[in-house]
Amino acid sequence: MPITSNVVWDARLETFKGRDTAHYIDSVIATTHRCAACRLPFGPGAALSLTVDITEGLDREGRVCLTFDPAVHHLQCRQAGLKVHQATGFPGEQTALGARLVLAWGGAGETNIPVLAYTLLPSLVFGKPGGEMTSALVSALVNHGFQLSFNDTYGDIVRQARPVRDTCTRTVGTDGAVELRMDGALMHSQQLDPMDPRDNTWLEAATAGHILVISGDNLGFTDTGLQLSAAAHLGTLVTGAVPGLVTSDREKSRFRSFEPAKAQDR
Repeated sequence: MPITSNVVWDARLETFKGRDTAHYIDSVIATTHRCAACRLPFGPGAALSLTVDITEGLDREGRVCLTFDPAVHHLQCRQAGLKVHQATGFPGEQTALGARLVLAWGGAGETNIPVLAYTLLPSLVFGKPGGEMTSALVSALVNHGFQLSFNDTYGDIVRQARPVRDTCTRTVGTDGAVELRMDGALMHSQQLDPMDPRDNTWLEAATAGHILVISGDNLGFTDTGLQLSAAAHLGTLVTGAVPGLVTSDREKSRFRSFEPAKAQDR
């Protein structure tokens, strides 16, 4: 089996990813830090293996769509492999994984910028296997006025973020429920606690104006923050400033909360 860096992978993956295979492997490794089997962290230079479950189906327009569900292991825990599943229609549901953080922007009299970050797992793409693939999530966001970002630093992201179209809205409930919708359809939601000081800081900033939404494929979520380098490198990182309303709606989803971060205003 072929090896990329220190990762053994199944050669059949190239049939689906084509020339993007190496980038795909790099992005998976960059956002994975523990073995999917033993749950122990990867040591420097450890021999690793990649397994990928692929589900192939058709959307309502008859286009081929694929989901890629990867897992990384210590090589001694599991050998590399690839499984392909055929779906009768659309290839299953996706799960939203998100986080929120507050960026302190500027020097004296700095402003708190609320950030909502999320991705959908497994990643869903359209296109012919082995040819050019289009991310469903990235494509949908760009169509609603989000912009691709090729820089993973918060300072540049804040400076480059532009307001999205009015087809994209978000609401912040008085009970701490946060929703992001496109054309009325719920894209992502989080439940925050107004009694928690960190959540309350985010909620206060969010009700004061726009929120910065960071999304796309290949985002990494850890206990200490976001990892955006792989998404920026692969062109699957999108950002946008979304206005909002204060409501009392309630929706829940998995989320991690991070300590406030600094976005340097240079």
